[in-house]
Amino acid sequence: MNLFLLDIDGTLVDSDEIDQHCLTLAIEDVLGISTDGNWSQYQKVTDSGIIDEILLKNNISESRSIIHRKVEARYLECIREYLNNNPSEMHEIKGAKKFIDQMQDREDTHIAIATGAWESAAKLKLQAVGIDTSNITFTSSSDAMSRTEIMALAAFRAKQDTGEIFDRRVFFGDGEWNKNATQELGYDFVAVGTGVKHHTQIPNFTHYQSVFSQLSL
Repeated sequence: MNLFLLDIDGTLVDSDEIDQHCLTLAIEDVLGISTDGNWSQYQKVTDSGIIDEILLKNNISESRSIIHRKVEARYLECIREYLNNNPSEMHEIKGAKKFIDQMQDREDTHIAIATGAWESAAKLKLQAVGIDTSNITFTSSSDAMSRTEIMALAAFRAKQDTGEIFDRRVFFGDGEWNKNATQELGYDFVAVGTGVKHHTQIPNFTHYQSVFSQLSL
């Protein structure tokens, strides 16, 4: 049995630009701190991990949970404003929805979302491009702060959901942090897009068959 773990921003949804804009705006509005949106400089490249590191670096003593809720709420508000004003501007990565549908039809494969975004924002973006998560194992930055923890928890939940033992765990993502986390966990990695170089790489999901043979799937 195969487990396919999928990131969202830049992997399933072309949302990196608006995601960066809204998170930096939310941080500035709530905390009064300007960030450049270069998330690769953070140790844990997830929504909750980034906020925690900012709190630590700036010696902010206010309740962590309260600040997280405030930043998340402002972040969601910004995304909703964007979607209301630009209803056709957020797109799926080409072939993403069809790929998920086809994989869900396979008896040898289970799909899980493992995203560094907060669950509320992640589901909002997926809904905006027509991807239904109701029957998909889902793990996010609302559950854990690090990519490795999120991926490992997704695999655990997938086992609970299916009762299956997975022979292969394959993560589809677009960032260097995704690649590093899969190496730590011993999962296979498929790079989506051009953000990170890897020996198994696809420009989008219309070409997924090209890596299946390399992974012997």
